[in-house]
Amino acid sequence: MMKSYLILLMLIIFLPTGCGDNLSTSTKDESVSVTTDFLAGTWTAECVDNTTASTSTKTVLVFSATADNLSSTSTNYSDLNCVTQNFVIRKTMNTLSLGSKSTTAQNQIMTKYTAVVSNITLEPKTSDTATSLNTDSYCGSTGWSSGAQTSIAGLTCGSITYKAQNAEYSDLIQVSSEKTFIRLGNTTNLGSNGYPKTLYKEEYYK
Repeated sequence: MMKSYLILLMLIIFLPTGCGDNLSTSTKDESVSVTTDFLAGTWTAECVDNTTASTSTKTVLVFSATADNLSSTSTNYSDLNCVTQNFVIRKTMNTLSLGSKSTTAQNQIMTKYTAVVSNITLEPKTSDTATSLNTDSYCGSTGWSSGAQTSIAGLTCGSITYKAQNAEYSDLIQVSSEKTFIRLGNTTNLGSNGYPKTLYKEEYYK
């Protein structure tokens, strides 16, 4: 079971959960503009279960009052209903700046944004998780401890090397036509301009 946790961990560090290419193209996003006033506040995704691993994940985005800072907290649970915490991934970014609109391969209108990575941390929430991370020397570390955050910015964890502190980060934001939710770009599928070409399916609500 712990191996399953580690596989999931690699997938959600620095990334929202959810699939990237299953989106409706019926919304009229051309009429929607992303503003800092709109983004400011807390956006929460629904609990996403993984029946194969018998785990679940929930992600919360918090934009600062002026929307120039963003924190993303993804919590993995050892059940299917987001009850018992297993580990937490926290990503913080600053100097967030909204840019121009663009169109993805799914004909969705996106707003580009850039930011600077402040930190990415991993916190095991149980002694079993910490022991498994230490046994595998995850991210090259054997100092994992339950309840303690460890920075993984700039480190290679498994087959993935994560952005370092102060590195530039480029992404997309889609707002539904009804302004009820936002989606983020699929950062595993980047175009030549460094921005995602598609969106994650996961929806965040205030």
